[in-house]
Amino acid sequence: MAQSLANSVFEEDKQFIAPLYGKANIEFVRGEGSYLFDKNGKKYLDFVAGIAVNALGHQNVAIKKAVEEQMDSFFHISNLYPNYPQVNLAKALLAATGFDKAFFCNSGTEANEGCIKFARKYFDRKGEKNRQKIVTFINSFHGRTFAALSATGQPAIREGFGSMPGDFVHVPWNDVAALKAEVNSDTCAIMLESLAAEGGVMTVSDEMVAAINSLKKEFGCLVIVDEVQAGMGRLGTFLGLQKHGIDADLVSLAKALGGGLPLGAVLLRQKVADQLKAGDHGTTFGGNPVACAVGLAVVNQIAKPEFLANVEARSAQLKAGLETIAAKFPAVKGVRGEGLILGLALDESLPVGNVIAAARDEGMMVLSAKGNVLRLLPPLNVSAAECDEALTKLEKAFAKVAK
Repeated sequence: MAQSLANSVFEEDKQFIAPLYGKANIEFVRGEGSYLFDKNGKKYLDFVAGIAVNALGHQNVAIKKAVEEQMDSFFHISNLYPNYPQVNLAKALLAATGFDKAFFCNSGTEANEGCIKFARKYFDRKGEKNRQKIVTFINSFHGRTFAALSATGQPAIREGFGSMPGDFVHVPWNDVAALKAEVNSDTCAIMLESLAAEGGVMTVSDEMVAAINSLKKEFGCLVIVDEVQAGMGRLGTFLGLQKHGIDADLVSLAKALGGGLPLGAVLLRQKVADQLKAGDHGTTFGGNPVACAVGLAVVNQIAKPEFLANVEARSAQLKAGLETIAAKFPAVKGVRGEGLILGLALDESLPVGNVIAAARDEGMMVLSAKGNVLRLLPPLNVSAAECDEALTKLEKAFAKVAK
């Protein structure tokens, strides 16, 4: 290994870590609640939340307790043996969602892979081998593995990786006519996010939901809802599909589910689970007992009605403040989103990266989404005072960089 000549973690990262991310030159050393602290003691309001992972902020007491208690028994035993961390988390998820079975994995992309495989296996076992096509949406994001990447409606991130798995079709978001033109008796599934966060903080329309539910009923296809970012309370309901009334057969979860540990899940209707057999799918690390113990601590907090009510209240507060910012700065084209996935669409005169950097200078972490959109992903237990602070910092950031 090459000797390090670096004198900062940023320089050492460039020397030793594969160059797959554009990283800010900042070294965080501690998190607490809705805040991060760098090595110089500067305090940052964290409205990135680990890209929607830290839904309960940093240093959540129940999460820490769950880790400690489970590590006193066992870290890992594999999926060859039943264990209560998995069973208890599954029971809590199914109670909160109305689904019938759970499968645990490690990440969102793995959860989406599971949904795709289970959907195709469902029809194969039923003798309908013609049902292969999965209809997804342009600008969607479902993950980085090959099937999840094929489902993703962003050609640029597929470039250079060769042939993709087939039978995926992408239609424009909220384009009911285009969807109806693609769905037929050969369709395996319609797959969508309950809110397309990476693709530009795009909300699904009532007309699109009605079309999806109607097409499912007419053609007997399945509906897969990717709740990796928008689920787990982020839209103000436990699942985003509950807010919109999407009739789903399979749901993918991750990000917030593990409270900062790698954990994903697929929730299944009984009819899909009935077509699966031992050996159809698997994972070595998925459903790790420590991660599942944490997952239960997360679900037990997020599923409370008063917790979800806070998400809605803080969403309304932030939306009102963002509308005020939009009215002051012509470069802001509009406010997007629901719950605590919110965005500001910017015109080309103001690159979103400039706002992110200016906000960071003000002591606030935000991120981008496709289409020059500024994205806000605060912890779900963010306070009213912290939302006021966020709006003040954002307005100062825009004042510095907006024309």
